[in-house]
Amino acid sequence: MDAVSGAIFIILLIIAVFLAAAFALTRRTYEVQNLSDGEYLELDGAWIRYRVSGGGPPVLLVHGWMTSSELWEPVARALERQHTVYRLDLRGFGDSDKPASGYGIRNGSRLLYAFAAHFGLTGVTVVGHDLGGAMAVKLAADHREIVGRLVLVATPASEEQMDLPNLLWLSTLPVVGPVFYSVARLVPQIREWWLRPFVSDPSALTGELIEATGRPTPAAVLRTYRTARRELTRGRLTRQARLLDIPALILAGEEDAVVDPAATVDWARTLKNSEVVLMPGCGHLPMLERPEEFVEHLASALGGSGEGDTAEYPVENAPAPEGEPRRPGGYSFVDDDLFQNLSDPRRRRSPEPEAPEAAGEEPEPPREEPRREREPEEGEARAGEPDSDRKPGEEMERSEFMRQLSERLRSARDRRRRDSGASER
Repeated sequence: MDAVSGAIFIILLIIAVFLAAAFALTRRTYEVQNLSDGEYLELDGAWIRYRVSGGGPPVLLVHGWMTSSELWEPVARALERQHTVYRLDLRGFGDSDKPASGYGIRNGSRLLYAFAAHFGLTGVTVVGHDLGGAMAVKLAADHREIVGRLVLVATPASEEQMDLPNLLWLSTLPVVGPVFYSVARLVPQIREWWLRPFVSDPSALTGELIEATGRPTPAAVLRTYRTARRELTRGRLTRQARLLDIPALILAGEEDAVVDPAATVDWARTLKNSEVVLMPGCGHLPMLERPEEFVEHLASALGGSGEGDTAEYPVENAPAPEGEPRRPGGYSFVDDDLFQNLSDPRRRRSPEPEAPEAAGEEPEPPREEPRREREPEEGEARAGEPDSDRKPGEEMERSEFMRQLSERLRSARDRRRRDSGASER
């Protein structure tokens, strides 16, 4: 009889867990807080909380998974001196609506498009953190008139690069996840424990951030993560992004334990017109761990005010020393042998024609003649055009950059594993 009672109890417990999970996933809530701290728009079927501050060229800040627009507070305060800063809480997060569905990269990108269209934004700089960066890439790929520049912060390029530490991954499991997360919403200590691996220095975790991670619903947490992983499989997003030629800053903390910093290599290979910055001693939240340094990197990327200006990259315009070939990619070292300023060689080609013209050797006519005879497409481009002559060197330089960056990241990853193994022992 005792065995039968025990079996019945277990069955009832399982049913209760299923019912709790179903309730958590299907409940539609409208949790609106801090009304005086922001305004609301109805976009794509949901009420979205947003804030606009400052004045000048527009910058749109997009938070990532588990957080809210409050993540950008120190960055927004610095940028709004020279820029109009737009922030929003994505659907399901912060103080925006919490519907049962409509999550993931594609749906997030649709929301960003509706937001930009409402304010008439074009050529805007979009700064996205983790999955918010993936939404920004999708927005740029689908609506090129909207995005003038990309800044990707700790953004995964594939699903393998998303790694949830400690028991946070339990919140992404079907059935169990919603129940587990519902409990964590009520216990701030659990959420603080979850967030510790997000930063290299636990003192960077603010009370506001810990509180913000308790605001999403279980449906938002579970479905955003699982849908995004599917959308990042087999390089779907990077294939779309290859066609983009807008300036991009790819930034990551070297000690990131949530999104593999090796994602910077994938994005640098994909977005040729890009600059790579690794911040040593930073984890997944560099804007909170080192806000001043983060803002400096961001301000450097924004130096052209969204006009496509390359004056903010002085290394590109610096003349090469006598007898040395000009560096086609404009690389420079940052901190201890970290490469920065990885940019598309095409951005340097505008001055190139001036050299032959200044020498009076090959103005426009000689260029047009070979073009007419190029119909067999035999390799005339290889024979005389400066762009073609420069390509092998450019590719070698990019390959060397990728090799050194990969080695740097591999050694950092090995160091993290050794440290975690030592702490476990």
